Amino acid sequence: MRTLFVTLLFLLAANAAQASAGLSCEASDKTVKLELEAGISRGVGEGFFSFKGELEILAPGAPKDFRKVTFEKEHLTQQWLDGRNLKLRVYRERDGALHGYVDLVIEAWPRKDEEDAYRGGYALTIFDVPKADADGKTTVLKGRVSCSAG
Repeated sequence: MRTLFVTLLFLLAANAAQASAGLSCEASDKTVKLELEAGISRGVGEGFFSFKGELEILAPGAPKDFRKVTFEKEHLTQQWLDGRNLKLRVYRERDGALHGYVDLVIEAWPRKDEEDAYRGGYALTIFDVPKADADGKTTVLKGRVSCSAG
C-alpha cells in the first residue's frame, strides 16, 4: 500500500511539472536592454500565471523616469503563445501628474535549429508629455528579441 501511495505522489508531481513552463525574453542593443520572465501553464489556454521584467532605455532623449522601468503581471496586457507564435504586449503608464507611457510589443517565431527557442522583434513606443500644457512626443524604437520557453 505504501509503495502505491509513493508511486501516485511521484506521478502527480511529474504531471504537475509538465503542466507548467517558464518563458524568458531578452533584447540588448544600442537603444534598450530588456529581460522578461513568465510562468505559463501548458494545455488549454496556456495562461500566464506570473510575469516580471526590466527595461532599460539607452536611447538618447528618453525621459529620465522611463530610463529604467520594471514590469509586473498587471502590465502584461496581451499574451499569445502557441507552437507557432509568441506575442506579448506590455504597457505601463507614468506615475505622477504628467501623462506618459511605454508600450512594448514582442512578436517572435520558433527557431528551426533550436527547440523551444523563439526569435523575432520588439517595438517599443514611448509617449511623453514633458511638462504641463506641452504637446506629447512619441518615440518608437525597434530591434531584435530572443525568447525561450520550456
